[in-house]
Amino acid sequence: MEIQKGKLYRDRYETFEDYVKEQLDMSRSHAYNLISSTEVFDDLSAMADIGIKPSNERQIRSLIALPKDKRATAWKGALKLAGGKPLTAKIVHQAAAEFKPRNAGKPAKTAKKPALAPRLNLKPAFKLIDDIEKLASKDERLLAKVTALRECLQSLGGK
Repeated sequence: MEIQKGKLYRDRYETFEDYVKEQLDMSRSHAYNLISSTEVFDDLSAMADIGIKPSNERQIRSLIALPKDKRATAWKGALKLAGGKPLTAKIVHQAAAEFKPRNAGKPAKTAKKPALAPRLNLKPAFKLIDDIEKLASKDERLLAKVTALRECLQSLGGK
């Protein structure tokens, strides 16, 4: 944490990302998650009434995005949800979900419009219908069926 905040990596590396990739073999985002987890752990550990402390980074991850004043409450809620059973990251996530900020100032997501069906090339079908109509000119039943087929194709966006 001090390395990042104090920019102590600058004597040998141009960026913090370069430092963590080369020295620690991890991505920048993972390094920041670990830094944030440490800050949350330190905050929780400083509270006398917290009870059981987090035992791993995965348990803390869901608390990072919460407002600082809600983290301890969410952690206590997770302990209550666990009901004496081993506390898992999933339980902490469930407890933390209650306190996550609701996209303040952002418009609500709108449902995606269904994709339009691709336009079909119906010209070959209409050409076949034209040919069949010529052949069926003396058979009224067949001609009626071909006419119905033409109307059906036209309703699909044909000519």
